[in-house]
Amino acid sequence: MATNRPIFIGANSIARIGDRFFLIVEVEAKVPGVEIDPVFAVRITREQARRLRNAGVMRTIIQNTRPQPRPGLDVEFKGVLSANGRFFSVFDVENATDISVLVRINREQARRLIRNGARIIRVVRRPFTN
Repeated sequence: MATNRPIFIGANSIARIGDRFFLIVEVEAKVPGVEIDPVFAVRITREQARRLRNAGVMRTIIQNTRPQPRPGLDVEFKGVLSANGRFFSVFDVENATDISVLVRINREQARRLIRNGARIIRVVRRPFTN
């Protein structure tokens, strides 16, 4: 009997923010009555980013405007990310792929979103090294 795994990695991509690299990862936990899907950012080295890109991990889309849903394209706001002194609204965008889209915002916009209940996207700030 085949069963779906209750916990899996959703959107995942590599963002270059200034001179630093981050692995943006959505962890999804889904069973009947439970749907948990936080997004995290993990600081990685330039070399780790290069190797992950070479292995097929996509680049995170960074843009100035919010992605718009349309037929076949689901857009979900995930929270606010502060990384390398910059601020972003984070969206999970799903169609044929599942990727995070970061939308540039300023500090005051980030504060406003957080005051209004937006989640803070947690960042693991020290890169993992072998």
